[in-house]
Amino acid sequence: MRSLAMVFLTCAVTCRAELRLVPEPRRLAPGKGELALRAPVRIHVAHPEDRAAGETLVAELGELHNLEAQLAPAGGTSVRLLRAGDAAAEEAIRRLGLDREALKHDEGYLLHSDARGALVIARTAAGVFYGAQTLRQLIRPGGRLPAVSIADWPALRYRGLSVDVSRGPIPHREQLERLIRIAAEFKLNMLSLYMEHVFAYSHAPLVAPRGGEFTKAMVHELSGLARRYHIELVPQQQTFGHLHHMLKFERYAHMAEVPYGSVITPAEKATYEWIEQSCRQLAEAFPGTFLHIGSDETWELGQGRSREEAERIGVGRLYLRHLQRVAELLRPLGRRLMFWGDIALKHAELIPELPRDLVAMTWTYDPRESFADFIEPFRRAGLAFFVCPGLNNWNRVFPNVSNALANIAGFVRDGKRAGALGMFNTHWADDGEALLNPNWYGILYSAAAAWQEREPSAAEFEAAFDWAFYRHSDRTFAGVIRRLDQAHRILQRAGVGDAWNRLFWLDPFSPAGAALAARIAPFAAELRLTAEEALAALETAEKQNKARRFRESLLSLELAARRLDYLGMKVQYGRRIGEIYREALQARAPRNFGRINATNGMLQDLRDSATELKDLCRRAWLAENRPYWLENVLVRYDEEALLWTRRIRLFTDAVQQYNLWQRLPAPEELGLHLP
Repeated sequence: MRSLAMVFLTCAVTCRAELRLVPEPRRLAPGKGELALRAPVRIHVAHPEDRAAGETLVAELGELHNLEAQLAPAGGTSVRLLRAGDAAAEEAIRRLGLDREALKHDEGYLLHSDARGALVIARTAAGVFYGAQTLRQLIRPGGRLPAVSIADWPALRYRGLSVDVSRGPIPHREQLERLIRIAAEFKLNMLSLYMEHVFAYSHAPLVAPRGGEFTKAMVHELSGLARRYHIELVPQQQTFGHLHHMLKFERYAHMAEVPYGSVITPAEKATYEWIEQSCRQLAEAFPGTFLHIGSDETWELGQGRSREEAERIGVGRLYLRHLQRVAELLRPLGRRLMFWGDIALKHAELIPELPRDLVAMTWTYDPRESFADFIEPFRRAGLAFFVCPGLNNWNRVFPNVSNALANIAGFVRDGKRAGALGMFNTHWADDGEALLNPNWYGILYSAAAAWQEREPSAAEFEAAFDWAFYRHSDRTFAGVIRRLDQAHRILQRAGVGDAWNRLFWLDPFSPAGAALAARIAPFAAELRLTAEEALAALETAEKQNKARRFRESLLSLELAARRLDYLGMKVQYGRRIGEIYREALQARAPRNFGRINATNGMLQDLRDSATELKDLCRRAWLAENRPYWLENVLVRYDEEALLWTRRIRLFTDAVQQYNLWQRLPAPEELGLHLP
C-alpha cells in the first residue's frame, strides 16, 4: 500500500501536468474545488509598485476571458496582491498555513486560491509580479481558477535573452514592447539588444543605418518600460570584433586591424576614444547594472596593424591586454562589464589574469553530455559567469528546436551546479533572414530552464506550450513546431545537414545544386508531407481561432512551412524535368514538354511559388520588423522567380528551335546541369 506522502506526490505531479504552467513552480499543492471569477472582477493591489502586476491580470481577464476587471481598494475583492510583512498578508499566511520559504528570496512568491478568493504574497515588487504571471496562466476559460497553493522562487538570479538587432531584421517598436512583456510574463528579468552598428552615437556619424538606428531617446523609453516589468534592458555593443559596418567607412578605416575588416585594432589610440565615448552614451541611455562589451570572434587580431606586437607577446596576451585596458577605461561608469568568453577560452592559461570585476558570458550552442569545458576555466579563476546557450535559429529556414532544447537544458543544468550568476539565451540573425517570432518555443523553454529547480521535461513543456503561449487548450501549435523541427532530421538523413537557408536557395540545375538535390531527392516527399501537415494544422487553427493571442507569430510558422515545401518541390520538379529532357534527347523530339512548360507546367508552379513566398515573407517580416533590410531578402525571391521565368522562355525557344531545325539544344543551353 502506498504511503500518504506518495499519494500526495502523485497527485501533485498530475496537477502540475494538468495546470500546464511555464515555468513550472517549485512547490505546488493542489486544493479542492475552484474559484469562479465573476464580472466585475475586483483586484486589490496593496502597494503602488505592484500596479503593473495587477494591470496584467486586468488585461488577461478582459482580453482572453471577456470578464470586466478593475483594480480596487481592499474589501470585497476576488484577487489580492499583498506584500509580506503587511498585516493582511501575515494573517493570510497564518490562517492558510502557507510555506514561508519562498519569502526568503527576492523574487519568490506565495500563491493561494480556493473558492473564497485568490492571493499572491511576496516580499518584493518582482515577486508579486511573478506570482501574478503564474495566476494568469491558472485562469481557465470562463474565469475558473483551480484551488491550489504554490511556493515558488527562481533557481538563477539572472535569466536573460539576447536578440540580434544588427544583421538584418530589426524589430519595430511594437515588437520590442511585446518582447519585453512576453519575457517578463515568463519570468525572464534581463533582455539585451545585440548591436554592432545600429546605435546612433553622436561621435560616430554615418554608421547607424537610416531606418535601422536605435536612438538614445528610444532605448531610454524602452528601458523604462522594461523596468516596470522587472526587466533590465542591457546594452550590448561590440567593442572589438564584428565592427565591419563601421570600419568599411573610409573615415573609420584607420581603426581597422586589417583594411575594411571586422576587428578594431588595439594599436590605435582612436580605438579607445571610440569605445569610451560609445559606452558612456550607452550608460546614459540604458540605466542598469550591466554593460556588455562583446569581444567575441576576433579572428583578424594580430594579422594587420598589431602584427608585430602579436608576434612579440602572442595573440592571446594582446587580447587580454585589450580587455584589461577597456575594463580600466570604463570603470568610472560603475557598470559590471560582460564579455563573450570564446576567445578567452582559446587562451585559458590567461583567464586568471582577467580583471575580477568582468563577467564572463561563456557560450556554445551544441548539445553535449557536459559543458564543464566552457564553465570551469572561469569558475576556477573566480570570475562571475553566465551560461549562454543558443536558439539554433541562425542561417536556417526554421530553428533546430531539438538541438536548442538539448543545448539549453544541459548548459543551464551545469551552470546551476557550478554557481552561474545567470543564463543568457541567444538569438542570432547571421544571414539577415532570421525572424524572431519562430523562436518563442525555445525562448519559453529557456525561461523555464533558468527559473525552475529541475531541468524542464521536453514532453511536459510540449504539453504546456500551447496553453502558456497561445492560451489554447490542445497541442496544435506545439505539433506544428515539432513537424517543422523534423525537417532537420529528414535533411540530416539525406546527408546535407540542417534545413539551411542555403539549401532553400539552391538551383537544382546548377552543378552544385544538382549534387545536393540528388542527395535530397529520396527524402523530398517526406519533407513536403511533413511541411504540408504543418500547413494544414495552421489552416485549421486559423479557421477555428485557436491562437487566442500572439496570432501575428503564426505568419512566421506558415512561412517556414511553405519554404520547406518549396524546397522539396524544387528537388522533385528538378529531378522530373531532368528525366523528361533526357527522354526527349534520346527520342530527338520534345515529348511531354507540356509537363515542364505550359499553363500547368512545373516551371510555372515554381515561378508562382516563388512570388507567393515573397509576399508571405514581406508580411511575416513586417509583422515584427521595420522595413529596413527587407529588400535585401525580397530581391532573392525576385531572383528566384526570374530564374524560372527565364527557363520558361528557354524551353519555349527550344520548341521553336526544334520546329525550325528538328534538333533540341544541349541541356546547358537551357540552364540545366543533368548529372
